[in-house]
Amino acid sequence: MGAPRAADAGEYLTVAEERLVWKLDLMICPIFFLINFASILDRSNIGNVFFVPYILFEIPSNLVVKCVRPSYYLSGLIFFWGIVVICEGFVNSYKSLIALRFLLGALEAGIFPGIAYVTSMYYKRFEYQRRLTVIWSSVILANAFGGRTDHPTLGSFWHTQSRISTAIMGMQLGDEGAITAFFGTIAVFWIPDWPEQNNYLSLADKEMVRQRLLSDQPAEEDNELDFHKLRAILFDWKIWISAFNAFGGIVTAYSMTLFLPTILNEFGWSAVEVQLHTIPVWAVAFLVALLVSWASDRLQHRSLFILALSVPPTIGYAILLRQDDFSRRAQYAATFLVVLGTPVVPVVFAWALNNLRGHWGRAVGSALINSVGNGGGIVAANVYLARASPRYYAGYGTALACVWLTGVGTIVMAVAMYLANRARRRAERNGLPETEQPHGTGHALEYTL
Repeated sequence: MGAPRAADAGEYLTVAEERLVWKLDLMICPIFFLINFASILDRSNIGNVFFVPYILFEIPSNLVVKCVRPSYYLSGLIFFWGIVVICEGFVNSYKSLIALRFLLGALEAGIFPGIAYVTSMYYKRFEYQRRLTVIWSSVILANAFGGRTDHPTLGSFWHTQSRISTAIMGMQLGDEGAITAFFGTIAVFWIPDWPEQNNYLSLADKEMVRQRLLSDQPAEEDNELDFHKLRAILFDWKIWISAFNAFGGIVTAYSMTLFLPTILNEFGWSAVEVQLHTIPVWAVAFLVALLVSWASDRLQHRSLFILALSVPPTIGYAILLRQDDFSRRAQYAATFLVVLGTPVVPVVFAWALNNLRGHWGRAVGSALINSVGNGGGIVAANVYLARASPRYYAGYGTALACVWLTGVGTIVMAVAMYLANRARRRAERNGLPETEQPHGTGHALEYTL
């Protein structure tokens, strides 16, 4: 990842800190990348039935992971998710498949919010974006190499399969599920626990992690979650604006995850050609995601990067909405522009968690943001209707509107934070007690813009 700048003084890290950060990177990023990659591969062939439990169980799941070792909890979710996938290979009714998909959504609900939450407890604010983006970029690579070439609805998945193809798919699911379950049994030894529980860190490393985080954000005592604290978190305006920003970004991300192969298939390409043309689209998005994460941390800024990432998909969707006026080559170029909007998702998450403090604030906040955000998956799965082929006006128009739902939300949040920071500085100059200074839930520093 390279040596990030210290958050406050703008100085480079000491040699000891550099070694610690690299140690954390090797401990955290590869395992979480693999877990998220496996999750996205499985999620790409489902419909609405997955998203409902996924949305409902995210906050309860993060409340549980706060109270237990993440290595036990997350590896347990992976193991049982593998068992459910194995069971899918043996179902003989549509209702059974729906029930298993519902259960799968409930199990996977804890994966990404838990990953984002645990990772945030190891890094400073302006180190976090790069690490979260590297983990989240597994989504992009899964799309590049695991894309579908048919319309991804659960009903068509079940009803159009012949007995032979169903049996073959059943064997494939059995194999995939067995691999996932085995991975869950060994992941318990690799998934990092909370810093103070981490067996792979020395006492000196643990103390350095603690001191680094204290220097970045003051400590907050929040060992218990009472009603007043939960109410303050649930009514935190930063969380809700971030949640709707994530919703807008996820509509675009899932639109392309679920339907890019379908869109390219309308160009008259074969299934193999579609897959080959999908890879460079996501490869460019992968590079842009990494570049944006580096620049965002380097410049210690978030909101302008979100707005900048809104421009390419705006142009891309405008071309696709007027596709009759453009050649196939121009339409294909438009898909590159649209997909460039997907890296906005980790920026939204990093911005939100940069401005939340304490275990409970990050546990509930990250889960709530991801829960509301993944409502965008339901929207994306229902606006690209087969009968609208090949123009998909409703799909493109809805996705374009959601791009600017995120854009407007970003402007509102940035302005509100700027005004809060200015009021805080004015209060400090006037010598007001800290309790009278304006700040969000559990926040004792100026907001990151």
